[in-house]
Amino acid sequence: MKYRLLCCLCLGAMLLTGCSAKEKNQEPTQIPVYEALPLPDIKVDIPEGYETTSSELCEEFYKKDDASIIITEDKNGPFDSTYDYSITALKQYQQVAATVEVLSNDTVDCVNASVQTLEFRYTLGENAEADMTVLAGYVTDGQSMFIVTCKSNTSTYAEHRDEFFTVMKSLMLTTTGYIS
Repeated sequence: MKYRLLCCLCLGAMLLTGCSAKEKNQEPTQIPVYEALPLPDIKVDIPEGYETTSSELCEEFYKKDDASIIITEDKNGPFDSTYDYSITALKQYQQVAATVEVLSNDTVDCVNASVQTLEFRYTLGENAEADMTVLAGYVTDGQSMFIVTCKSNTSTYAEHRDEFFTVMKSLMLTTTGYIS
């Protein structure tokens, strides 16, 4: 599980910063990724102004200016603790980022579950454009972990923070096997 989580976080870090490089005549590397939206087991309200888009790394996500909302699923359950999962995810970010500063790690009540939220700032190097702030939410139905990642450049994060928390609070599990 740690290897898959590390791969997902590395992939996410590249997606979050817009990094993707491919040399001429080189076949693309196959990277294991988590299933992206649409997911039948989770629903979330996306704020106005966000457009559905895609990339080489993510089939579907939402973007507005420099902000994005990405929803993924880790099917390697069973999962018992969203808090433990958030700590493992944070450790993975700390391994790939130059700096990581935790702003909060709290629980938010949403429609029919509790979402573990992890808010943090990270940099990937000396480049100021790589200074990002993330609000990640983790919720499980016991068999899958659903990860909602809302991010933007640190310089504009305050403009998006309220709508990111609105996304977290709107989250609804639609699976019948939800574990409270």
